This record gives sequence, structure tokens and C-alpha cells, in this order.
Amino acid sequence: MPDLFPTVGVTNAKYIDEVASDKVNYGKTVQFDFEKHEFILSPTGKQKTITGSNAWAEWCVKAISSERYKYLIYSDNYGEEIDTLLGKSYPKKVVESEIKRMVKDCLMADKRTASVDNFTFTWIDDGIMFTCDVKNTIGESITISRTVVR
Repeated sequence: MPDLFPTVGVTNAKYIDEVASDKVNYGKTVQFDFEKHEFILSPTGKQKTITGSNAWAEWCVKAISSERYKYLIYSDNYGEEIDTLLGKSYPKKVVESEIKRMVKDCLMADKRTASVDNFTFTWIDDGIMFTCDVKNTIGESITISRTVVR
């Protein structure tokens, strides 16, 4: 009887695991207007897309503006939990330290992100404003600002 699973005479075959590859794909994404809270449309009515490191920068801003665990469409690795800090009686230094940790955790979940640092904090009446520098794996840097209010 013939073998149902014949052995193919291939030796020394190389299989490339794209996940384990050192090459990072920066992909593309649609542009979002964070002030108007809507997607940016072209004159023909199509959603505008951006590619490369601009797509990564857009991802960073979207991730840091999305509450973690709130949207079922996103994995548990996407978003931040900064809103849980405000309204508590934590000292300001503790809140700042936790924001650093949460923002790093959020942005470093993407393999395109190399580092998150240089945080600055400004306390306002009903919340906190912060900025940080985010660097990608090809050496480009962006500064992200966010205001969190109670």
C-alpha cells in the first residue's frame, strides 16, 4: 500500500519565521484627527492612509489615547490605564511614576518602539499634562503630549 504521507526529498530546507525576523514592518494606517475625533478623508471621500514611520507615530498617539480593557476589539496589550490614577489620594510623585510606567508599558508593546523617555509633567486644576519622547527602531523620534483630567 502506498504511503499516505510520502517523504519529500528536500534536505537542508530553510524556513524563515517572519515573527522572529529582525526586519520590522512599519505598515500603513488611516489618519485620524484627534481634535475632531474623526478619520481624515481625501477630497474623493476615502480615508487617508499613511505609511512607514508616520504610521508608527499615528499608532503611538492612538494607543496612548485609548483606555486599556475598554474596547473588545483591542488586545489587553493595547492602550493605557492612566485615568485610574486620578481622583485618588496618591502623592503627585507616585502618579507621575505610575504614568511613566503605564505609558512605557503601552508603547513598548509594539516592536517598532525602541524607547520611551524624557517625561515632563505639569499639574493643572483638574488633572495632569505630560509629554514624553518616543524613539522607533530606525532612530526616529516623536514627542507625544497628553492631558488627563478627572
